[in-house]
Amino acid sequence: MKVLIADDEMGVKTLLKHFIEQYPSPYIEYKMASSGEEMRNLCLQKSFDIVFSDIKMPGLSGLEAIYEIKHASKNDNTSYYIISGYGEFEFAQQAIRLGIKDYILKPVRYSVIEKILRDEEEQLFLGLSLEEAWRIKDEEKAIKLSEAIQNLATSYEERYKSFFSALNSWKEKAEESEVPIDKAYFRKWFGKELSNFNEQKAFLDSTTLNTRDGSYSKELLFKIMSSMDDNYSNPSFGLDMIANQLGYSTQYLSMLFSKEIGTPFSLFLTRKRIETAKHLLHTTNMKVKDIGKMCGYSYTSYFIKVFRKETGLSPMEWRGE
Repeated sequence: MKVLIADDEMGVKTLLKHFIEQYPSPYIEYKMASSGEEMRNLCLQKSFDIVFSDIKMPGLSGLEAIYEIKHASKNDNTSYYIISGYGEFEFAQQAIRLGIKDYILKPVRYSVIEKILRDEEEQLFLGLSLEEAWRIKDEEKAIKLSEAIQNLATSYEERYKSFFSALNSWKEKAEESEVPIDKAYFRKWFGKELSNFNEQKAFLDSTTLNTRDGSYSKELLFKIMSSMDDNYSNPSFGLDMIANQLGYSTQYLSMLFSKEIGTPFSLFLTRKRIETAKHLLHTTNMKVKDIGKMCGYSYTSYFIKVFRKETGLSPMEWRGE
């Protein structure tokens, strides 16, 4: 990851240089500039992932240099961070208009720079934990593995026919050193929190086979429906509760439910609760507030509002009173 430090104060440049060298990534390369013109020229000669720039510099200011870089480069994907001792609002406004990532006031702390570097690298190696990306010790290989993981995740979510091909591509690139997908990323896209490479590979291999006849999806759907039947009267019940119980991500179960049922989970749950309420209104003499509580609504006023939205009538009107 290429970083440029632009500041006319040697003390600031030395401090930032120290912070960057202290950061544990093996992939950081940095250059330094002492003026806006030098910064502009360097950025037009080669691409940088991150630029830390002062505002007040001899000749071109940092903001003026960024403006010229952006207008001279059609595809400028650099992340710009303004570092300045000036807190005037006008500078912040200009920075926002230029699409600056953040506006950092001096004195700069290491924790701030560390977080920026970490956030930027996490985007560069999306799908890998930084520790695993660093362990590869080859930035190009780590980026290619990250791209293979993202392709794998996208193919899985949208059920592309290329999923099997994407799976093999990931295994081929990761198998040599058995580098696992970051467990949080794996849970988000595939529903299981697995941090071991062989466990991830086995899961994805088996899922590829299971999804061909739909048995994998049907089994999960049955568990979701069973949990809904048992818990719909609980006001706190939701898909996140089921996800925690089954060990899957909420996002994954939501995608599965909508795909198989054709209705979002929250809407399906609301309709189940209202259908149950309608049945109780017709077959019992229970009070409306008690029916609402039995159907998962703590507040009677909210229950009446939802009931009316779904049926066009209030619970008492539905009952014929």
